[in-house]
Amino acid sequence: MNWGGRNYGAPVQLVGDFLADRASKSLGPVKPSYTGSVTLAELKNCLPEYVIVTLREAIKEFDNKIKGFALPGAVLTGVETRSSSPVRIHRNEQGESNITGLYPAGEGAGYAGGIISSAVDGIRMAEHIAARYRPLTEIKS
Repeated sequence: MNWGGRNYGAPVQLVGDFLADRASKSLGPVKPSYTGSVTLAELKNCLPEYVIVTLREAIKEFDNKIKGFALPGAVLTGVETRSSSPVRIHRNEQGESNITGLYPAGEGAGYAGGIISSAVDGIRMAEHIAARYRPLTEIKS
């Protein structure tokens, strides 16, 4: 579900409203740090209940240690997730899957965890593909 609305803005809620379990009606004096568009939303709809309960407890506890941390007008922005693929497409020593000519690569194939490692894995697969077809090119020359 897209809690950021049709414009794909990030869902935001004021800390005071989040702690009081009520919808924010407008932004307060604190501007969101997120530079894209934002949409007021109840973050409890974006996350599992156990996460909401834990976040509320943590914000209050941290405010006891650093007064002002739970400033009612502060903005909570959600929800960004980063994860790697939960599956891995098997490939042989030449980088090829069990489907001839298919070279799974990068994060979606389960061989990387970010943009740089995906790029490096893509280069490795390109090298495997080049090695496979290099002999054909040399024969035709």
